[in-house]
Amino acid sequence: MQLGRMRAKNFYDRHLFLRPNSFSLDLNVGFETFDPKDGDEGIDMLLEWIRRMSPDGGRLKKAVHEADFVCWRGLLTKISSSVYNKEEGWIVRAIRRKDVIFMMEEKTETAKRREANQTEMAKRMSYWGHKFEHYVTKDDDMEEPDTTGPVTTKEEYAVVCRNDLLTDSRLQPDRRSLGILYSGEVDCLDKYGNLIELKTQKGPTNAYFWSSHKSLKWWLQSSLVNADTIVVGHRSADGKVEALSTIKTREMPQRCSWNFRACFDFTSTILTHIYNCLEREGDACVVEFNTELGLHKGVKLRRTSADTCDFVSQSFLEKYT
Repeated sequence: MQLGRMRAKNFYDRHLFLRPNSFSLDLNVGFETFDPKDGDEGIDMLLEWIRRMSPDGGRLKKAVHEADFVCWRGLLTKISSSVYNKEEGWIVRAIRRKDVIFMMEEKTETAKRREANQTEMAKRMSYWGHKFEHYVTKDDDMEEPDTTGPVTTKEEYAVVCRNDLLTDSRLQPDRRSLGILYSGEVDCLDKYGNLIELKTQKGPTNAYFWSSHKSLKWWLQSSLVNADTIVVGHRSADGKVEALSTIKTREMPQRCSWNFRACFDFTSTILTHIYNCLEREGDACVVEFNTELGLHKGVKLRRTSADTCDFVSQSFLEKYT
């Protein structure tokens, strides 16, 4: 792990100013040599960041900026988008350690089957997003992107954020808000140092896109890390990008049919339930959401033993009080 912005990629904006169909970025190039990261690393990298930022140890609550929860951005995105996602459920494991609740997503059986039975085309389409980044990002010391080497996801640039979420007052009248420390990968920076998210989209961003779960997910991912610009590569069915456009994250709620407040209200209810459940050191729980049963009946929370939520290592915890 390297702290700071020095390894962050910069956005290469040349194609943004070219006429549509005057260029073609083939997202299939290099698929055979793709070098993805190995498996699921849990929250180890986030714990390592906390450790690096507080090398002398001390009070863990202070080390996480007085947050009540620690997790990845992706988990917050998944929970928040559940209001409009009718296809994908989720499982969250949570454990309380030294007055901080750590959360981690667990793959559902449906997700495991989908991953095991992934078609060659599905794998290729997943690769396309990484290849698009390859074409439109560059290192500080380069005039333009180096697209000759293999695409790899083993090196990422991430930011860590701390935000407050209002509690569900029906469940927790004594606390106004819950603090969350979370981290998420970001794709690149513009010339002013602002964060940019990169996305690919088949065809234009039409009315269907603006009413879809996909647009909500883009907004959540970007707004949670304060990335106000999304650069979209408009691709063909066979993976050729021939136009680029930009979307301002802050303007998306006005154009879309979803209500982001409903999303955050749902997340507030889930986190307040978890907070109320985990009252003592070592308490652990599992929360599962089944889309087939709907928002209210589909959420199940149960207590579990701490050894089933052992994703926070003892070597990390022993440094803190």
